[in-house]
Amino acid sequence: DLDGTVVNREGAIVPGAGDAVQRLLARGVSVTLATGRMYQPSNRFAAELNITAPLICYQGALIREPGNGEVLWHKPVPLPLARTVIAEMRETGVHIYAYVDGSIWVEEAREADLSYAERNGVELNLVDDLAGLLDGPPTEIAARGTPADIDRLIARLRGCCGSEVIVNKAHDSFCEIACAASGKGNALEHLAGRLGFPRSQTVAIGDSPNDVSMLRWAGLGIVVGDASDEVRAAADWVIDHGAEDSFCHAVAQLLDAGGD
Repeated sequence: DLDGTVVNREGAIVPGAGDAVQRLLARGVSVTLATGRMYQPSNRFAAELNITAPLICYQGALIREPGNGEVLWHKPVPLPLARTVIAEMRETGVHIYAYVDGSIWVEEAREADLSYAERNGVELNLVDDLAGLLDGPPTEIAARGTPADIDRLIARLRGCCGSEVIVNKAHDSFCEIACAASGKGNALEHLAGRLGFPRSQTVAIGDSPNDVSMLRWAGLGIVVGDASDEVRAAADWVIDHGAEDSFCHAVAQLLDAGGD
């Protein structure tokens, strides 16, 4: 996982994480990132960490090669379902995002969105009607609003869409909606199979509810930082060693347990 695991609240790689990743690579371990972020910022962090394995992005809806960007797996939100989700969002008055072909589409341009797009090299497109614009399935849809609005939206989506979507609440005022066939666990399973690694030889490290599916699927699931009880329950190991350096301690213990 990136945010809260390898990347801190300021958006920087935590001290020591780069060295920890290099130790894993030196042991012959294949390292990837599994994140809710778009491909472009994920690719940038991968370059900083010297990671060359395919990247799991958009909460598992997309797997792409770093560098050349070849798409290896894509589980977008089916178009009829996407339009239903957008209609429900309108009822709650949240700010809506649609992620299509590596760009962001919105109906209202906000300064924070413009800053995010510029900072991450992502195109931000302003349109009058997202539902009318979509002529193909978006990779993901997201909403920003008050905590009460986000909770109300999540309840509505779970009522009307049920098992068709995965709703990830990134924080109190932001949630992401993806196809149920995506998810970090499904994506990790696909990638491990593609790379020739059995489940017993996979390790997942994370800290948030959106990491639970990969923590449960992996042969070894490690939870770091200030994780909730739900996330801790999904882990085989819990590394409680401060918010920022937990990942580094997890890697150290992993390598010590693995020997040479």
